[in-house]
Amino acid sequence: MDKTYFLFETAAGYALYHIDQWEQIGHQEEMEQVCCSGDKFKETVQFKAFQPFTTAADALENIRAVVDGEVTPMLSGFLSINMPKGTQLAVVDPALGKSLSTKGFKVVYDPNVIEIVRGCRLHEMKHIAKLASGASAFDMDKFHVGLGHNYSRGKLQVDPRRHDKPVVNCVALLDSLTKNLNSFAMRVREWYGWHFPELVKIVPDNKLYCQCVQIIQCKNEFDWDTQSEQLTALLGEEVTNTIRKAANQSIGHELTKSCMENIYNFAGQVVKLEEMREKLNTHLGNKLAVTAPNLSTVAGNVLTGRLISHAGSLVNLAKMSASSIQILGAEKALFRALKTRSNTPKYGLIFQSNFIGKASIKHKGRAARYLANKCALAARLDCFCDVNTDIYGKHMLELLNKRMDYLAGGPAHETSIDVMKAASREYEAVKSKVVKTTSGVDTVKGSSSVAGHTVEGSTDKKKDNSTDGKKKKEKKHASGGDMDKEKHSGDTDDKKEKKKKDKKKEKHGDKDTEGKRQREHLDGESDKKKKKKENGTDGKKEKKDKKKHSSTD
Repeated sequence: MDKTYFLFETAAGYALYHIDQWEQIGHQEEMEQVCCSGDKFKETVQFKAFQPFTTAADALENIRAVVDGEVTPMLSGFLSINMPKGTQLAVVDPALGKSLSTKGFKVVYDPNVIEIVRGCRLHEMKHIAKLASGASAFDMDKFHVGLGHNYSRGKLQVDPRRHDKPVVNCVALLDSLTKNLNSFAMRVREWYGWHFPELVKIVPDNKLYCQCVQIIQCKNEFDWDTQSEQLTALLGEEVTNTIRKAANQSIGHELTKSCMENIYNFAGQVVKLEEMREKLNTHLGNKLAVTAPNLSTVAGNVLTGRLISHAGSLVNLAKMSASSIQILGAEKALFRALKTRSNTPKYGLIFQSNFIGKASIKHKGRAARYLANKCALAARLDCFCDVNTDIYGKHMLELLNKRMDYLAGGPAHETSIDVMKAASREYEAVKSKVVKTTSGVDTVKGSSSVAGHTVEGSTDKKKDNSTDGKKKKEKKHASGGDMDKEKHSGDTDDKKEKKKKDKKKEKHGDKDTEGKRQREHLDGESDKKKKKKENGTDGKKEKKDKKKHSSTD
């Protein structure tokens, strides 16, 4: 029977064990009993060799390869040195076992292997800690924690959907801010409205209203001749004059100093929150210009962020069809309509777009369908294009505006195929420029980079090509003198080639004549068949005429 070895991967290195009487271990329950007691486990599982990791980077590289089911040179060299020929290796991961089998190792995967791993974690970690440069069990725990942190950090950095997470959080914060701001602004208006009720209609904007409250405060104590400059800078002369007239004729009652202080502080907080919301809007626009430039130009920043947050990520949104994007956000109404067998909703979150608001009641469904189609195309382009540009989005936006005009009774517009072809031409031009700039920067160092990948030795290739061209030219000049010598011998060769060509032509001519004869023969047979058919039809007609004459007689 083949001897069986077991590979145990740890944060400190690779350990190899020899399993005694592997074939006799028939059931998993027996292996569980062996792993529970330390003496029995050491009798069946014997330590063979250990390969420590020299650095943390080396450990991270090997563990990543093991998780991906790949074999590193360190692992293959360790196994080939310590495993004799004709033996088999027990492995926990089937993917790693497949890659090891391609390297020439005999691999075994069995449920008992999992129990052996548990036994090694119970009884062999202290021994491995001593082998790993004299470390203790506490140090082994540190190894495991550090390697786990590094591995998780690398997985998060490689995540291609990480750019969507800030967009989702930004949209959620914007929604909560707008709700809080509306309630806070209404509270300021109600509170200060008891003192100056006419200001509510004059200044409808929340931020400007709160700034006016901070400037005016008590209207009876405000000096309009000296202190009205701030109001004119904020609102203009006409609005300040109307506010002054309203303050002179106001019917509001006076407020105490404590109430006015609280209103002043609360209005300042509302102004700060409004400024924060504006900063968040600009931040969202900057993020979407990188992650989804085409979709943001078509649908707008806020609607794009809500679509991405509702779908979960840009990848999930790109996988959705146009019909599902059209109803995204109206799932409850959709299932209610399906349950009651009534009309399904025409739009969900897309209803917030300006295009659907501009469209008439008859054409709102068409506008939603058309916009959802363009949003689906834009999301796929943003997700899978090599270069992030808003070229396609701009062309789609122009087409959407023309479509809305057409639905309102305007002239016909070009087809979407023509528009997308023009956009693809512009995109290819931009892409070629980006590739040229990236390659031009790096070819000075002897390497060209395209989309993050470097290809070294481009300058060396150019040198080789130039030397090859010089060699070819030298060969041509050298062979020029030999051509004159070989002219006479070339004449005889030309005569022989002409004779061969004449023979081939004769053969082809014979074949053509034979083909013509066969065609004529076939045409003659077909003419005979036609004549027979005509004679048969004439005979049948004569028989019918004879029968008719006999019946009349």
